[in-house]
Amino acid sequence: MVERIVDAAARVLEDVGYQHASTNRIAAAAGVSPGSVYQYFTGKDEIFAVVVERLGVRFAESIVPVLRRSALEDPATRTHTVIDAVLAALEAEARLLRALVDRIPTLEQQKAATAIRGRVGEMVYQSLASTPSALRHDDLDRTTWMIVELAQHLPVRYVLDQPPIAREAFIDDLAQIILGVAYVA
Repeated sequence: MVERIVDAAARVLEDVGYQHASTNRIAAAAGVSPGSVYQYFTGKDEIFAVVVERLGVRFAESIVPVLRRSALEDPATRTHTVIDAVLAALEAEARLLRALVDRIPTLEQQKAATAIRGRVGEMVYQSLASTPSALRHDDLDRTTWMIVELAQHLPVRYVLDQPPIAREAFIDDLAQIILGVAYVA
């Protein structure tokens, strides 16, 4: 029942947005009574929090294995591999991503992103720490933060805005920026 409600909430969010969503609309999309929705959730904000959380989990589940597999690759190859995986994960969820970015309050977005940032950040930190002599400087926290933020925001905008930039060109450009932040040329 919870799955049906959460899945329906994601569809409602995609179709009508946060402002026009209601528990009644979510219940109708799930094929349940509004009372059934309230058995599991206190309202639409709680339901959408679960939608956002699950999106974050799916994203992390697709990215973390790539981070692990690419850990032994050279930095340039690893960076390309990870950016490609980030784009693929975002593209798979583009419709819901658009609804979340454009229609969910920023505070909810930040809550969802915090967990992902933590997991990805730890992997990036460990990756950087494995090649200390090649790094631009020894402030791994600073470099990790910059890489995680770049790798989070630019791919999202690329997927949502669909600029006239070929996917491979985008990956190459973003990889060069990230490598420039982290490594001595």
